[in-house]
Amino acid sequence: MPVSENALESHAVNTIRTLAMDAVEAANSGHPGTPMALAPVAYVLFNEELRYDPADPGWPGRDRFVLSCGHASMLLYSMLHLAGVKQLDSDGRPTDEPAVSLEHIRHFRQLHSRCPGHPEVGHTSGVETTTGPLGQGVANSVGMAIAARWLAAQYNRPQFDLFGFNVYAMSSDGDLMEGVGSEAASLAGHLGLSRLIVLYDDNHISIDGPTDLAYSDDVPARFAAYGWHVQHVDGHDMQAVDAAIRAAQAETERPSLIACRTHIGFGSPRQDMAKVHGSPLGEEDLRKTKEYFGWDPEARFFVPPEVTAYFGKVCQHGVTKQE
Repeated sequence: MPVSENALESHAVNTIRTLAMDAVEAANSGHPGTPMALAPVAYVLFNEELRYDPADPGWPGRDRFVLSCGHASMLLYSMLHLAGVKQLDSDGRPTDEPAVSLEHIRHFRQLHSRCPGHPEVGHTSGVETTTGPLGQGVANSVGMAIAARWLAAQYNRPQFDLFGFNVYAMSSDGDLMEGVGSEAASLAGHLGLSRLIVLYDDNHISIDGPTDLAYSDDVPARFAAYGWHVQHVDGHDMQAVDAAIRAAQAETERPSLIACRTHIGFGSPRQDMAKVHGSPLGEEDLRKTKEYFGWDPEARFFVPPEVTAYFGKVCQHGVTKQE
């Protein structure tokens, strides 16, 4: 019996989650909770809205994606693997080699893997900037949006819009607690960088516990004061996330913040707990979580063939280079 579109989407999101869970478990180190929470947001972005070409990840007209919360690197590696993004050679030319193979994911956080603990530009194709220190990715995304505006002003001509790419960033609470993130966001609002869209993972949890232990900012209000276009969505509602991204794309005067309310470690016995932020689930909770998702609890690094086929169809013929 054919698998429905909704079932395929659910399988795809759960594949992103379980790859992250398995990789962190195998490494006995890492951050599984955020990829588990943000999997629906990443799925919508990569499959519905991000303009890119998996066969040519260096295409100059591509949208840029910045994972500012670089500790959640398995979210990006899972997406690069499932989307079939190819590795560039030392001269920046596309090869037939996957940027992130399943074998690379199996060796997450190990020497010579293309899946280091934090994404590193130039090491893994599809990674636009090295992220790790909190707040820097937000600042990098602002710089990219400034560069996009400069390129358009320099090279676009009537009926020849060579440059018009969007810059998307995923940000955690930790990123927005840092001064560099706030200062860059203020500049983006001042400049009216309308092609910048930040997806804020509003999960109320930090590695030390609830964020209100040290942080009580009204983040959306702060960004509105910076001059940003602000929206609130349920980060697990893919239709709502997609609608919010489209509304942000339609905003032509201001950068956009989409506050995505999520549950860290979604589906696990550790959901909404700080201990799912920066440590493996453990064998027992890993099995329980996979059972919750309807996954074989014994399977490791399992990618259903229908998910591979689905991603291949969408990413090769969907949101790629536009005419």
